[in-house]
Amino acid sequence: MGSKLGAASLSIGVNTVLLISKIAVAFITGSIGLYAESAHSFFDLVASGLAYLGIRKAQEPEDRTHHFGHEKFENLSSMLQAFLITGTACVVMFEAYQKFSEPGNVEFSEAGIVLMLISIPVTYFTSRYLGDIAKKEGSSALEADSAHFTTDVVSSAAVLAGLVAVKLGFPQGDPLAAAVVGLVMLYISVELLLHSFYVFMDFSPDKATMAKITGVLVAEKRITRFHKLRARIAGSRILVDVHIHVPHGTPVEKAHMISHEIESRILRDVPQVKEVSIHIEPD
Repeated sequence: MGSKLGAASLSIGVNTVLLISKIAVAFITGSIGLYAESAHSFFDLVASGLAYLGIRKAQEPEDRTHHFGHEKFENLSSMLQAFLITGTACVVMFEAYQKFSEPGNVEFSEAGIVLMLISIPVTYFTSRYLGDIAKKEGSSALEADSAHFTTDVVSSAAVLAGLVAVKLGFPQGDPLAAAVVGLVMLYISVELLLHSFYVFMDFSPDKATMAKITGVLVAEKRITRFHKLRARIAGSRILVDVHIHVPHGTPVEKAHMISHEIESRILRDVPQVKEVSIHIEPD
């Protein structure tokens, strides 16, 4: 939990610095592309904050009103964030459309170019770090945050290209860059909405994850067969339910030990799985 919260805290810090820098340079240059990128960074900061809160909330134990934990609070916040990003993206693209025919003046574009040249490697390496922690800890919140930083690289590159175009005498490059940022924001919002939809609809994990779970059961020679293998995504967790058959006459204590060892093996081999419910049946 400490490494996940540490990574989320780093994300908040990086996004805060990037947001302040982009707003300042956007004000100096008057670039609509940088204003759009500032809006993008603002929602990235919101996303980082939600990831931090989601990780903390997800660690809370089950209580009287939430028997299966609090994982889905993280997805609810992501869904609300997606709606906000969609609205902002539409405003950004509308402004870009209006400015395309009559682009405004961009002053001191060099400042924006320097900022983008700095922010691109910063966002890239932050994305790599968050992605590594997400895979190691099995955190969907950090995985989403890492994806945000990856799209930041794309949008920052678009703004950089737009500012260079302005410098070379093509003023439409600035609103064109803003439109690209708006499209990137729409892409993020759609991904967030789809992921939240999958979780709220209790979708099953992907085929590769199910194959790993099945592999553990197939490799267990002390059971004769298994059936009713089910799994569902609950926030950043995967919950598994399965029926196993043990040879007729197997003592209850031995059957319980077998089921416990199978559970431990699934939790070890598939880190995303956080809870396994095994029903024992005689053959």
